[in-house]
Amino acid sequence: MKQYLTRRIFVVFLAWLLLGCEALQAQNAWTVFSTSNSEIGGNTILAVTTDAKNNKWVGTNLGLCRLSGRTWTDYAMFNEKLQNQFVNCLSVDPKGHLWIGTDDYGVIEFDGVHWTEYTKQTREMSMKFIRSITFDRDGVCWIGVTLGGLVRFDGTSWKKYTASDSKLLSDFILCTAVDRNNVKWIGTNDGLCLFDGRTWTAYTTRNSGLPHNIVPAVVLDAEGVAWLGTLGGLCRFDGSQWVVMNTDNSPLPDNQVSALALDGAGMLWIATPKGVVMYDRKGHWHRLSDNSKTSPLNGTQLVAVDAQGNKWFGTAFNGLVRYSAHVVSGRVVDERGHAKEGITIRYGGNQTTTDKDGRYVVEVTNGSSLRLEPHVEGFEVTPSQREWASVTASMLGQDFTVANGMAATGKSNERITVNPFLDQGYITISTESSSAEVEFVDSQGKSIRTIPDYKSGNKINITKMPKGVYTLYIRTNKGEKSLRFSLR
Repeated sequence: MKQYLTRRIFVVFLAWLLLGCEALQAQNAWTVFSTSNSEIGGNTILAVTTDAKNNKWVGTNLGLCRLSGRTWTDYAMFNEKLQNQFVNCLSVDPKGHLWIGTDDYGVIEFDGVHWTEYTKQTREMSMKFIRSITFDRDGVCWIGVTLGGLVRFDGTSWKKYTASDSKLLSDFILCTAVDRNNVKWIGTNDGLCLFDGRTWTAYTTRNSGLPHNIVPAVVLDAEGVAWLGTLGGLCRFDGSQWVVMNTDNSPLPDNQVSALALDGAGMLWIATPKGVVMYDRKGHWHRLSDNSKTSPLNGTQLVAVDAQGNKWFGTAFNGLVRYSAHVVSGRVVDERGHAKEGITIRYGGNQTTTDKDGRYVVEVTNGSSLRLEPHVEGFEVTPSQREWASVTASMLGQDFTVANGMAATGKSNERITVNPFLDQGYITISTESSSAEVEFVDSQGKSIRTIPDYKSGNKINITKMPKGVYTLYIRTNKGEKSLRFSLR
C-alpha cells in the first residue's frame, strides 16, 4: 500500500491586492531534502507532522528524524527500535507528545524526553503496521492498523474494533479523521466508515456515490464537507450529495489520490503518483510546476501544510519536498458578469493571462510581494493611485471586474472615469458634475493643454498631442482627481 500513496482593454479593479516586497521567482519556492544533500534519514517519505515549536517530524523508511530550523536530527540514535524502521504515521496529541506509528513496534509515544512503548498492547491487539493515528475532540487516540482494525485509547483503557465484532467494513485501515461533531471517518480498503461512538455508517460503491472502495485519504473542511481520496479519483461528500472528480472530468493527473491536505485559505492540495494539484473553493484547478531538477513531484504519496503555509510533499523515492509558496487564483469578468479572456495580470516581474473562463492562477513565494494590476495599453497606474489593503488568507484569490475606463483618483469624493479610445484617437471623461476643468500635464510638470469647461462625455481629440507620459487632472466643484497615462 506504500505506493498510494495575455488586445487592448481598460480595466477598473474593484479590489487591489498587495503582499510584501519582491518579485516571484518560482524556482525559489522549492527545496528538496534527500540523503544526498541533507541528513534526512531516508528518501522514502511516509509521514510529516509539525509540533507547537514548528519542528518538522518526518517518518521515513529508515526511521524518524526531525528538522528544526536548518538542523536535522536522526532519532534512531535515541531509540534503537527506530533504526531501519518504517515510520508510517505521526501525530501530535493535545499535550504536545509525538505519537509514532511503526511497522514492527506498533505505537511509540515521545514526550521530548521519555519514550513510551506500548509493547504489551501491540502484542495483544496485533498493532503492527500502524497506518494512521488521530486524536478526537476529547483527546482520545484512534489508531488505524493494517490488517488489525481500529484501536481506541483514552489514556487508560484500550478497545479494538474489527470487522468481525463491529460494523467496521474491513480490518485494513488506511486513514482516519475526525469531524467537528467528533465523528470518526475511517478509510479502508473496502469502503468508508463513520463512527460516532455508538453507531456505524458504511459507504461503498454499492450503496453510495463513492467511486472506489479503497480510500487512502480523508479530510474535513471548515464547512464540514468531506473530501475523500480514492483509487477512483477525488470525491466530495457534503452528507447527502457525492461529487466525483477524476481524469475524465477534471485536471486531476491520476485517479489514484494518495493524500489530501487543506491550507489556511481552504485550498485543497491533492497528491497523486503523477504529481500534485490544487483545487480551491471556487472550482479552480492548478497543477504545480514539475521540474525534475527541483521539484520531483512524481511519486508523491503524502502532503502536509505547516502553520506558515509551506507545503510538504513526501515522495516514494525522491525525498522530502518543501514548497514555500501559495497559489492565488481568481476570475476577471465584465460589468455584466461575462468572462474576459486574455486580460494580462502582472505580479512582480511576471505576468499571466486569463483563460476563456476569465480565470487566472499565479504562484507566489511565501514572504514575497504580489501586485495584481491591470495591463492597460497606454496607461500606467502609479502606487499613489492605488488603494492598498492588508492581506489575510481569505483575500487570496481575488475576482475582478473589467469596465470600459480607468478610475481617476484623488481626495474628491466624486466618481470620475476616463474612457480611452486610443485606437480611434480620442478619450472621454465621465463625471458626476455637469462640467469640469481638464488639464494635461507632461512628465516635466509643464501644462500642455487645458479645457476649462469640459462637458461630461464629450470627446477629447488626442491625435495631435506629442507622444509621452501625461498626468490628466480633472477638477470639479467637489475637488480634483488625476490619472497618469502615456501616448505612444
